[in-house]
Amino acid sequence: MGTIAHAYESGGQKAKEGLFSNLVTLARVDGKVDETEVALLEKIARRLSLTPEVAKEIMKHPDEYPMIPPVEKEERFERLIQFIQMTFIDGVVDESEQRLVARYGIALGFEDDDAHVHSETILRLIKEGQSEEAILKSLL
Repeated sequence: MGTIAHAYESGGQKAKEGLFSNLVTLARVDGKVDETEVALLEKIARRLSLTPEVAKEIMKHPDEYPMIPPVEKEERFERLIQFIQMTFIDGVVDESEQRLVARYGIALGFEDDDAHVHSETILRLIKEGQSEEAILKSLL
């Protein structure tokens, strides 16, 4: 982006942009972004209070927005749940998506084995139709 306003954004805003860029990267990693992924990204952008212009810019250049991992355990689990939801939104989690989620899990502060186990649990619960809140409760 490179604007003066961008240089003065709050840490919270940068964290939101980083989260959104991670989700965009997950949506792209299998080589295509389908309608369900776009719809979820648009919904998340609104929930994160990202303007359409900012969301569009992040979608064009997701690598320019670093991940800022949350400090709180609950927030780290929430983020991991969102990553798994993005990978499964099209009904299939391919190997490239699994590898990227594992990297993100480690970046969030989970041990490699823990990130893998948590990811499998989250995916199973998503497939069972559990809500994000119920999944979070089961992890904490």
